Amino acid sequence: MSSAAEAGQQRPAARRPDFPEALEALPPAFYERPILQVTRALLGCRLVRDHAGRRLVGRIVEAEAYGGLVDPASHSFRGTTPRCRSMFGPRGHSYVYRIYGIHHCMNIAAGDPELAGAVLLRAVEPVEGLAAMRERRAGREDLELCRGPGRLCAAYGLDLSCDGLPLSRRSGLWIAASPRLRGVRWTPRVGLGANPAASWLWRCVDPGSKYATPTPRRWPSTPRPQPALSRAPLR
Repeated sequence: MSSAAEAGQQRPAARRPDFPEALEALPPAFYERPILQVTRALLGCRLVRDHAGRRLVGRIVEAEAYGGLVDPASHSFRGTTPRCRSMFGPRGHSYVYRIYGIHHCMNIAAGDPELAGAVLLRAVEPVEGLAAMRERRAGREDLELCRGPGRLCAAYGLDLSCDGLPLSRRSGLWIAASPRLRGVRWTPRVGLGANPAASWLWRCVDPGSKYATPTPRRWPSTPRPQPALSRAPLR
């Protein structure tokens, strides 16, 4: 037995250098930058949820930017509705909506508030709380727990009750900082079909992560987004 234990002192746990021990929430100013900058900066950050006495943590490996009033693919493109009102609210708040009447998708209001943009979280790599995620996603392999926006919300227990929350430790849902992830790729966004914005390279992904959704080989992929394709003032 160590001398520290003999003295009644508890040895501090080892701290992982790549994982902030306190998991402090990012400040609101983080989300007030141009939407593509926020999307890029979120890659590698941690999505954290404290709920029902459990903590869930995952590293963000895939996200998509939605430019709001200047982006035909955005829910807010034609103005505010009861569904997308959180996109017009404060930056750094959640926007959770239901799709196909079954699944939920987690977004973060970000960018110029006058444009009502948001970032869709498409996939995370589970880091902590896998037992709770497995319970909610029974029968799924760990690789599939949070790969895709609907699966992510199911694993985290996110639903419409989580819409409009400030991303903070107080709310129990937040984003924690992490060292900048290198080598990301930008591709078209998923599932836009014939939308006029379908070709915009606004999906940011960690190409080395097996937890991100697969990128079709035929899709263009670049190390930087291509906002010029939108002809939009990305303030």
